[in-house]
Amino acid sequence: MRVLILGCGYTGTWLARSLQAQGIDVVITNRRGEPPPELSTVPCFPFAWEQQQIPLEPKALEGVTHVLNSIPPDRQGEDAVALALLAQLENLNLHWFGYLSTTGVYGDRQGGWVDETTPVNPQNLRSQHRVRIEQTFLNSSLPTHIFRLPGIYGPGEGRNPITRILRGDVQLIDKPGHYFCRIHVADIVQTLERSLAQPTPQEIYNLSDDQPSESLPVLLEAYRLLGRPAPPAIPLEAANLSPMAQSFWRESRRVRNDKIKQVLGVKLRYPSYREGLLAIARELGF
Repeated sequence: MRVLILGCGYTGTWLARSLQAQGIDVVITNRRGEPPPELSTVPCFPFAWEQQQIPLEPKALEGVTHVLNSIPPDRQGEDAVALALLAQLENLNLHWFGYLSTTGVYGDRQGGWVDETTPVNPQNLRSQHRVRIEQTFLNSSLPTHIFRLPGIYGPGEGRNPITRILRGDVQLIDKPGHYFCRIHVADIVQTLERSLAQPTPQEIYNLSDDQPSESLPVLLEAYRLLGRPAPPAIPLEAANLSPMAQSFWRESRRVRNDKIKQVLGVKLRYPSYREGLLAIARELGF
């Protein structure tokens, strides 16, 4: 097995480290072609296809059997892999191709539950692009697996409520009945690894933990673990939010994760935000 991770960011780095620790051959790409410090021994190639077009060196594809595309759509809503690499990948006779998408494709469900059989209903442009890109790969000859992700959290600066509280970058917003879903990066990694080991082409998987929740309880738990008093919560209307953050608050849904358990045998390491935040707090010495 030789795994190519296209667009190796936060999740890709976690996956590459785990695969490398198991002795699996890994190759990565990013815009600069320079590996992060954690992956200094992993071959890294530049690849970007937006304003500055950087083609992927053929050497990066040598011997590759499994490919993960974790590159988000560009500003025009296009996918770099679909635009610049699809034909080459189709000629590789891959065993597995994975695409990291978003549960945003389901749109606003007013707190209702969705699963992989729920029709997509993307209500913002980003999610509409994702649906189109998903379909491009599903319609190709690649052994495509779609992984729809909610909010991702885990260790690292700014990657979780605890570190955001420590740097003063948190607003407590109270909007009762508004649900968000999330998943710890370690559970994304174990799901991807199980799929890599047992390909099921043309399948779509939702990734989420067992407990969708409102935003406020998550932040209150983070303050509790830090031993700090939480400031008063404010209504959404009074919050100072970026346009991107505002778009997340326009949609509310709860995502079922039964399929990754039943088909891939996943047993979540962090079944709710409580276990995930506790592990992060302990790692930081709280």
